[in-house]
Amino acid sequence: MKKFTVIFLLFIFSITCALADYRTYYEFESNLDVKFIPYKGELNKELKKEYKKIQKNEKYIKLGKYEKAEKLMPDYIPNLARFINVYTLNKDYPKALSYAQKLLELDKNNLFPKSAKEYRLGVLYSMNGDYINSNKYLMPYINTNSMARFQVAQNYYYMQDLKTAEAYASKIKQTDGAFFPAQELLYNIYSILKNPQKAYTSARNLVRLDPGNPQNYMRVAYSTSNDAEKLRYYYRAKQIYYSQELTGMIASVNKLIAPLEQKKIDNAYKKITSYCKKPDWFKIKAKNEKLLQNDYDYWDKRQNEFFETANDCISRYTGSNLAACFKDLNESQERLDTALVAENARRIEAAQREAQIREMIRQNMLLEEQNQLQWSRYNYLYYPRYYRHPYWW
Repeated sequence: MKKFTVIFLLFIFSITCALADYRTYYEFESNLDVKFIPYKGELNKELKKEYKKIQKNEKYIKLGKYEKAEKLMPDYIPNLARFINVYTLNKDYPKALSYAQKLLELDKNNLFPKSAKEYRLGVLYSMNGDYINSNKYLMPYINTNSMARFQVAQNYYYMQDLKTAEAYASKIKQTDGAFFPAQELLYNIYSILKNPQKAYTSARNLVRLDPGNPQNYMRVAYSTSNDAEKLRYYYRAKQIYYSQELTGMIASVNKLIAPLEQKKIDNAYKKITSYCKKPDWFKIKAKNEKLLQNDYDYWDKRQNEFFETANDCISRYTGSNLAACFKDLNESQERLDTALVAENARRIEAAQREAQIREMIRQNMLLEEQNQLQWSRYNYLYYPRYYRHPYWW
């Protein structure tokens, strides 16, 4: 019995020493971050040797020489945690997963909290496409860690079990850290399930939480059935795209705006009893679609002005006065069409002149090269002495 007690105490002592050694040189964070603390105390001969090895390891880590660090100190717990973070950032998820598995296996004394290690392992299983094992490690923490609950919901989404994904994501509260990604996930789920009302609620939450993201305004517009609200959110998204100078996205939003704005013109035109030609943006575009087709600024400005004028007519006039306003709008568009044809021709002519100039420059450069070659040949034939090696003279 005494022998067993001694062995047990020695075992506990060895664990305590190992733990003390790690904490002498490192600080351990719950997010698996590790901070090296240079030791300033006195060390005996054996510990000095070990400390030099640790310092060498830290040098390798600082220089990003992770393979050398691993070879120097294999399965070294501070390194395992670092490698998880490094390879996760580098999107090498298989490697990160292998180190997370090792860390959970070897860190018996919980230098890092068990919950943090298992959470990270669950996330990495998901990143590697193993959603079953991911949920196995995350499930115990879904009531205390909203990100764990979100990850479980996302796993079910990836497994195409949308109802279960919705059940988990919808229980994440506004005060939880995972509320925003949960709302993005729920928006996608409701869009697939064709539930526009719930998709609309999630989209409005996203706008409130991230008002600088134009995609969130687009989501609200997609999910509402109110044309006026659609337009309001499309225009807000376009305003942000302007600030980001994303001309391609502006052109895409304009394609969504045009039918809604034209619908307002169509409805107003139906109420006019006197004759006038209906202003029609799509006919204007069809007539001129080959002119300045890559000039996004021109077509954006022209579309904006067309619908602004049309809306002004609709808001101010009715009956014959509205017909007269539409007539003026049509005449202004005809003048713009004439100017557009002239501008397009001018740009084509300018491009042709520029191409001719570039061709002339190229031809001149070729001619100069030919002249230099001929001059070299002439000199070689008639003054060969100057083209021989000096020791031949």
